[in-house]
Amino acid sequence: MLNYKFLCLIWSIIIGILITGFMITDGLDMGVGILLFIIGKNNIERRILINTIAPHWDGNQVWLITTGAALFAAWPIVYATLFSHFYIAMILLLVSLFLRPIGFEYRSKIKNEIWQKTCDICISIGSIIPPAIIGIALGNILKGIPFYLNKYYIIYSKEHFLKLFNLSSIMISITTVILVINHAATYLQIRIKDLIINRRLNLLLKVSSILLIIFFILSFTNVLFFIKGYKFKTLVCQKTNIIYKTHNIIYEKKAWMNNFQNFKYLYLLPLLSIILPFLIILTSIYKKKIITFIFSIFTIISIISTIGIIMFPFIIPSNIKYYQSLTIWNSTSSQLTLNIMLYVVMIFMPIILTYTFWCYKKMFFYINKEEIKKKSDFYY
Repeated sequence: MLNYKFLCLIWSIIIGILITGFMITDGLDMGVGILLFIIGKNNIERRILINTIAPHWDGNQVWLITTGAALFAAWPIVYATLFSHFYIAMILLLVSLFLRPIGFEYRSKIKNEIWQKTCDICISIGSIIPPAIIGIALGNILKGIPFYLNKYYIIYSKEHFLKLFNLSSIMISITTVILVINHAATYLQIRIKDLIINRRLNLLLKVSSILLIIFFILSFTNVLFFIKGYKFKTLVCQKTNIIYKTHNIIYEKKAWMNNFQNFKYLYLLPLLSIILPFLIILTSIYKKKIITFIFSIFTIISIISTIGIIMFPFIIPSNIKYYQSLTIWNSTSSQLTLNIMLYVVMIFMPIILTYTFWCYKKMFFYINKEEIKKKSDFYY
């Protein structure tokens, strides 16, 4: 068996990869859903947008299910705490996800403008709520959640649903929504061949990239300098000058800077999160659409990596009993469980990634108004 601490670290990376995969794939679908009434001004334009993601939207949603399953298996107490504290928010997220298949699958069943517009509204609502709630949850986790565990590991949470909506969480929520919109716009540029829609997408891409930079800087600065963070207290041996980490947790402002202060090169990740949206604008101007989409993927990777570095090794900190904060060291499943799961991941993850890439390649086609009109019964 592999070393237990090494397994804990490996599984924190795997869950980070799953979250990133979800944001890249399902985040793309949600971004398109949000843009339905922003880019699509009439029924046929909305059909064009919907059919860019029609072959993949349900398959991409598997990333969310896989991430939830990995959380349940690798970090069971984290899973329980998340669903206890964010219970109403999670129910709203699940209900919104139910609206998406209704909108996609039943839209073309009835040739009625009101019905089709209702289905489009279902898709839009089911697309904007999940990233918004994920941002709200992340903003509250970074501030610390008022929870504690009794001696039987029963979770007690002291938070009202409305208190989840604070300045920090709203800023991060807006950043998350803009991120998926920006990502969707880079994808739609590749798939759609329509002069009017492409003009709107070009403008949207520039605006969303600038807004993403602004809100990322505001959120990052707020987290690092203005809200209280968490870090382990360290002691320095007077004789050897060796730094030892204690089990005591400090809750204070600028504590989330700890990992960046210890390893200065990590500042490269937030810097990339600012530079890459600029490159998205630049490559979009020069019509390098594939490169624009690749830069969008790396933007998501750099932003999620930045969050991981800020919080490491914390997963869900407690602002009631700091010593009960959940970290990758005290919240992970047994060594046997992690070993078995790792072997499963090593076999199936490459298969899933290969299959996903193959699906996108095989089902790639350009969409325009003429194509939709010519094969009206074939498309959603």
